[in-house]
Parts: sequence; structure tokens; C-alpha cells
Amino acid sequence: MISCLGLLGISLFDIRRRYREIAIRKVNGAKPKDLYIILGKSYMLNLVLAFVVAAPVSWIVIYYYTASFVEKAPVTFGLFVIPLLIVLILSMLTLYYQINKAAHINPAEVMKNE
Repeated sequence: MISCLGLLGISLFDIRRRYREIAIRKVNGAKPKDLYIILGKSYMLNLVLAFVVAAPVSWIVIYYYTASFVEKAPVTFGLFVIPLLIVLILSMLTLYYQINKAAHINPAEVMKNE
């Protein structure tokens, strides 16, 4: 939940800052699907990169922490993949909400206010 709140804040700031770009893209014929791809690509890339860095570090920390235990719980691949899927789904929902609002703005209103 905390990561989704952080993502909501970052995406809200970033997408609000890019309203003019979104308006120009809409005037030039971009469909909402195109905007979802353009705006969501960088966030998904960051999430995957964070997982690629965090998974090996977490495995090493768990391995050395449990090295002196008599009985160890197995550290399986699912221990890392299931949280990744949960975070990806929650992040996608958070981003979908922000991008959906941005994709349905009136370009004339944005250009008039800027």
C-alpha cells in the first residue's frame, strides 16, 4: 500500500506536469491506448528494474540471515514472484486511474490554461 501511495504521488505530479504534451498528442490524433503505452512504459520499466535489483539482494540477505538456523524454510522462486505480481497489479491500477484521467482531458482547456 505504501508503494502504491508513493507511485500515486509520483504519477500525479508527472502526469499533471505533462498535460500540455498529452493535449498536443491528442490534437495530433493520439488515441487513449497510445497514451497508456507512452505514459505507463517508464513506470513499468522502473518497477521491473527495481525487482531485478531487489530480488538478488533479498535472496542474499535471507540466505545469510538464516545460515545459522537449524531448520530453514525453503527460499523458493515463488517467494519473489508472488509479491512482484501483487505490486504490479496494484501499480497498474494506480497508473490506470491517473492515465485515464489524463487521456480524457479536453485539449482546449489545457491549452487555454497554460
